[in-house]
Amino acid sequence: MAGAAREVPTCLLLGAAGGGKSLLARRLRQLSAQEGPAELGKPPATLPTVGTNLTDLQLPRRVTVRELGGCMGPIWPSYYGECSALLFVVDATNPTQVSSSCIHLLSILSAESLAAVPMLVLFNKIDMPCYMSLTEMKSLFRMQDIVSCATQPIMMLETSARDGIGLADVLQWLRATLGDAR
Repeated sequence: MAGAAREVPTCLLLGAAGGGKSLLARRLRQLSAQEGPAELGKPPATLPTVGTNLTDLQLPRRVTVRELGGCMGPIWPSYYGECSALLFVVDATNPTQVSSSCIHLLSILSAESLAAVPMLVLFNKIDMPCYMSLTEMKSLFRMQDIVSCATQPIMMLETSARDGIGLADVLQWLRATLGDAR
């Protein structure tokens, strides 16, 4: 796609299985379609993503979010070329996934085709009583070191796809990052 302008920017949504990517994508679509204060209601049931899901958001410009199942980690790089921004979801309630999530994150950040692609790392499920705080997650991931070595801009947010906490900030980041993407 070198030199070809894309009409609709694509944001990849990556992360380990069970992190809440599908619900996050649904909630973002719901919020982006509403005008005024959002009432999310009860979260819909989701199933583990096998393959890929596409979700269009209106920011007001249309942006496509391509969610790749956590089990697809080995083939994520085949989707990097079409990526204008990246959302990386980490389950903040699952300490056993921290090391594998960190390895995935470092692999993504070292991909040459993503060297300038803005990334938002989302520490999800903060509505749960056993979640690790942003400070704890940053420490476990050594985010200060990761951010200082990365070539792309990286931001971090705490979210709850279930309750909607932080999702307005995710949409704001997407608007700022992809609002004028060509």
